[in-house]
Amino acid sequence: MVKNRILSVGVLLAVLLAQALMPAQARETATPSPAVVNLEQVLEGKPTATVDAGGGVSLVLATADGRFGQDLTIMADGRQVQKLTGGRFMACARLEAGPVTYWAIAEFTGGAHCCGQFAFLARPAAGQPVRYLGQTEGYNGGPRDFPGSFIARQGQLYFESFDNRFDYFHASHADSLLVNVPQTYYRLTPAAISVDNLPFKDVFMKEAAAVDQKIRRQAAPQDGKAKAILKPGFAPGFENLMFSDTLGQLLVKRTILYLYAREDKLAWDTFRRDVSRYYLSSDWVPQLQEEIIKTLKSHPY
Repeated sequence: MVKNRILSVGVLLAVLLAQALMPAQARETATPSPAVVNLEQVLEGKPTATVDAGGGVSLVLATADGRFGQDLTIMADGRQVQKLTGGRFMACARLEAGPVTYWAIAEFTGGAHCCGQFAFLARPAAGQPVRYLGQTEGYNGGPRDFPGSFIARQGQLYFESFDNRFDYFHASHADSLLVNVPQTYYRLTPAAISVDNLPFKDVFMKEAAAVDQKIRRQAAPQDGKAKAILKPGFAPGFENLMFSDTLGQLLVKRTILYLYAREDKLAWDTFRRDVSRYYLSSDWVPQLQEEIIKTLKSHPY
């Protein structure tokens, strides 16, 4: 009897230890699948159309005279919640997360190399009013598909998007390795959406490790060292300097990923070390560090 009790306690401790050591992502609950309504064709040949988004929400779309975009009026329970003036509204997803219902509206803003963004609504519980939560920052390209965008982690619901603030960072859009880098994660609550990347540190560190391998492969066959990480561009001024080579972009990309993982010391130590290692001079390192920090301060990360 005593032996059996000791064995049972031992098994319980082993299970608890395994759960404690299990990676956070492995302990995540399954994310419910959203119900998606396609909005792309609803206005064909019509100046206005109403779409049932489910859960008591309807979307009233209208063409906008003299411009590319559309107007979208969000109605819930017979009242107007929000009016959006935008590009083209592509789809609406409805997701049930416990007592809370969320809606996400995908928009393509139009324009060169731009922009996919999303607006969110929430009903905290049955019988409570629907509220407008806000929009994500836009990123390069059209809005991504909803399946796979919602992620449940550590008991919270997140929406994965992209950060495009480093597009055109000392490179043309066509040559840039920093377009939509990195992913960004919005935490959804019934009251607000907010950027919260810290629970995804493992994602950024894994990507940084992959970039580090690319740096090593890129540096190995180079025929001589470039003078500096930046070279003169099409006009005077630091802001117009361009990366000397692909290697420089990879060094900055890894640095950004470390900063998103909140490994600031590692980010700057490895950046300075490898610029010194792979270039004839460390010119422009302080200015690049200052510029990266300033760019990150433009909105939360």
